[in-house]
Amino acid sequence: MRWLKQLGLYTAFTPPVGQVQFGDLNRTTPFSTEFGYDRGGPVDRYYIESFLQKQAGNIKGRVLEIGDNEYTLRFGGQQVTKSDVLHIHSNNPIATIVGDLSNAPHIPDNSFDCIVLTQTLHLIYKAQDALKTCERILKPGGILLLTSPGISQIASDEWQSTWFWSFTATSMRRMLGEVFPPANIEIEQYGNVFVATSFLYGVGVSEVSKEQLAAKDPNYPVIITAKVIKPSIS
Repeated sequence: MRWLKQLGLYTAFTPPVGQVQFGDLNRTTPFSTEFGYDRGGPVDRYYIESFLQKQAGNIKGRVLEIGDNEYTLRFGGQQVTKSDVLHIHSNNPIATIVGDLSNAPHIPDNSFDCIVLTQTLHLIYKAQDALKTCERILKPGGILLLTSPGISQIASDEWQSTWFWSFTATSMRRMLGEVFPPANIEIEQYGNVFVATSFLYGVGVSEVSKEQLAAKDPNYPVIITAKVIKPSIS
């Protein structure tokens, strides 16, 4: 079997109906219910962090991140002059702002140079209102860096009760286009049937090759990313 894969023959082979060999996947429970954190890290984080690494030059000035500021500090570094953290609960010790992104009138207009909004929009029922808040609190010329799940399991922790949505590139583009100028929106999607299946089973990122991660199939989006620029004042 291995030599067939090396020749590229096995991956192009489609087994006849009734002759699929499911192997380790012949089960109704995943290998991990923790998104693969217990198997070397989640597959989707590879795409999220690759996106932020690519956009690192835009994570600068005053930056807002949701939940914590790990990515702000990791990718923005010394470019960041002030790091703010928004959290829905006041018991978060590193939160500098407490509130719901979909209803946050206490956050002043035109405050941030960059908003890092990773894996958050799907947890907000009024997602469109959250995007309107982002537009309002970004400075003119400010940048929203957004990631959201496409094909995914649902969390089994505290966020299970607020896991409202999954998105596609089409729905994300339309939602953002109702708030920001369409020309200022860059959408990408990442994943393929193998990666999506691996992610659903809880396979760790170290168990998937870079070549498998790199293959893109728009019919199997695991992660949607968006870079959005608020228009500058003319």
